Amino acid sequence: MLFSQDRQFPLLIDNLKLHLKAQGLRQRDIAERLGVGLATVKRWLAGEGLTTARLEDLCDLAKIELFDLVEMAARSHSGKADRFTPTQERALGKDKRLFFIFFSLLNGWPPEECELELRISHATMQEELQMLARLGLVDILGSGRIRLLTTRTVSWRKDGPVAKHFEARQSFVDVEHAEDALTMSDFVRLTDAAVVQVRRLTEELRREIHRIALVDRHDPDLDRTWYGVLFFARPLNMPAIRSSISDAQTG
Repeated sequence: MLFSQDRQFPLLIDNLKLHLKAQGLRQRDIAERLGVGLATVKRWLAGEGLTTARLEDLCDLAKIELFDLVEMAARSHSGKADRFTPTQERALGKDKRLFFIFFSLLNGWPPEECELELRISHATMQEELQMLARLGLVDILGSGRIRLLTTRTVSWRKDGPVAKHFEARQSFVDVEHAEDALTMSDFVRLTDAAVVQVRRLTEELRREIHRIALVDRHDPDLDRTWYGVLFFARPLNMPAIRSSISDAQTG
């Protein structure tokens, strides 16, 4: 079956070419690996006669999932993405340095600031930026400037790699300065509908914290401290609580 050539199809092909190039694959290499003629590969990459099965073969060579490729094409057509693709989430979730760099860029900090914070070389930073570009998270402009391809409030799956990575960042908390922590704790009883409202509220709070941080950058000479902001709300284990209360009363 021929792949549907809608208005996003040229963008999909362009993104595919970029990912094939990132893997160092020339058209002749592609032809040899797939056992077809060079002219056939040229037609495919011109958007002609490309079946869904062959598109998946090309995606395998480019090391990108077809779903992600379609998502990137849709994003290129409509503007910045407001949600990570599964491939992007996996990459950010397994690479601590890449994770820190991307979210620093997302929060408005330039690459040179990341270099200083992580104490890495300029060459290493460029390699990380190239990786973010291959993932479709940033564009590296001719002037060396970085253009983000996601919105500031990009979201991720609540049980996905990025969410788990954020939860794991609790191990980076500076326990020696626990008195500087900004904490709030409470117990509430919520319906499913109320949980949805609370989730929206946390997103609004996250955006407001970013706004405060942006305004706070007016004086570059002032000292600043990185804060890990974690919103954590899960159902209480009521059977365990009841058991603990019962044990305390009978003890």
